[in-house]
Amino acid sequence: MKLMTEELEENTEHVVEKARSLGATEVIAHATVSRDRQLRFSNNQLDISNTWHEESIHVLLTLGKKVVATELKKFDNIDAILEKLMSIAKASKDNPLWGGIAKGEFKYEASKVDNAIRKLDEPAGYVWKAIDAALSEGSKNTGGILYIGDEDTYLTSSEGPSGHDSGNHIELSIRAFCDEENSGHGVECSNNLADFRPEKAGKKAGEIAAKSKKYPREEIQEGKYDIVFEPLFFGAILSTLGETASAYEAMAQLSPFVGRIGQKVASEKVTMRDYASPSSIGHRVFDDEGVPIKETIIIDRGIFKTFLHNTSTAKLFKTDTTGNAGVVLPVAFTTHLDPGDYKLEEMFSQVKNGLYLTNTWYTRFQSYVTGDFSTVPRDGAFIIKDGELKGSTANLRISENILKLLGNVEGLTRERQQVHWWSEVSHPVFSPYVLARNVKITKSK
Repeated sequence: MKLMTEELEENTEHVVEKARSLGATEVIAHATVSRDRQLRFSNNQLDISNTWHEESIHVLLTLGKKVVATELKKFDNIDAILEKLMSIAKASKDNPLWGGIAKGEFKYEASKVDNAIRKLDEPAGYVWKAIDAALSEGSKNTGGILYIGDEDTYLTSSEGPSGHDSGNHIELSIRAFCDEENSGHGVECSNNLADFRPEKAGKKAGEIAAKSKKYPREEIQEGKYDIVFEPLFFGAILSTLGETASAYEAMAQLSPFVGRIGQKVASEKVTMRDYASPSSIGHRVFDDEGVPIKETIIIDRGIFKTFLHNTSTAKLFKTDTTGNAGVVLPVAFTTHLDPGDYKLEEMFSQVKNGLYLTNTWYTRFQSYVTGDFSTVPRDGAFIIKDGELKGSTANLRISENILKLLGNVEGLTRERQQVHWWSEVSHPVFSPYVLARNVKITKSK
């Protein structure tokens, strides 16, 4: 029988009390109860329905500067596990970079919970809406995933912070196919069922696939092109940028922002933030140290302002935590690129010779420090001539420098979309359509 959430909360308190009695310097117990459902579909039919109910407690404890962590999945032998964890801590070496965890008592904003998502019994209808919308645009086949999740979190810290947070979300990813060569991809994400529109994702995927088939396929030459990026495409880039803004990535020399605080790293059009906002499917009210979530400007009108910090990295960088603690290191929660003032039609009108790219995968860095990377456009890719779509193309690769790409951003739409999907956008991102000039295109084959 599963533990009641009240019992799980009591267990976090017991973990802290027991670890302290064993001699631990600091302890955080972070318990999560998650309830997840997944509906997978292919060939315009539902294939698999999965349900998971998981309970776990993440434990981090220190002995001076010795730091150890574990995850508990069973709770009938907590004391024995903590005793073993303390033995490991005693045998470990000091972590010279450890600066401690957050201290104090905090007040938190109210959690954002939509009971309609929690009570949703028959989610298959949302899949059919997406499929029907894609087929109505001329697609012949579809496949994808509908994912529904809700979560309760309990945190107890020996240093004072404690709290309870709840959240939920629903998201759909769909690919539509006219044939083997012509496809499109759409996503829809929300933490409010009333705002969830799976048909928008289906329509987008179907439209892209149909346009890809409609326009003649042409080979293009390698070179520099002006590019209009779909939010789904640029969201993958923003997801990577959010991750490399972690102070840990900087310390590991895995970030192009190393040594660039206060320097220009992007066009003045670019303002990028981290904020697990109430509208984000990743909304939360405190980080893994119990520090309240806040909005952090990472890039302000092209100037790099700060890395994302927990308490330890903030001390090393002689600054304050940004409230981005993961269990061990700072993480991005939700990356936002501020909107611009373009309408999409206006953005296209600014392109004389360029491309419209809708999705990507296999984003890889040749050097994280310099920012040299490549990514492979997937699904519909279109040729723009004098502001209009004139053809489709394929077998492309963007081979660029991430800071140079940011520096060449010229336009952003007022419209933004929240994007997240398992392959390329690892945490939620809010992205507008983006116009970037002089982007280097090479062949992928």
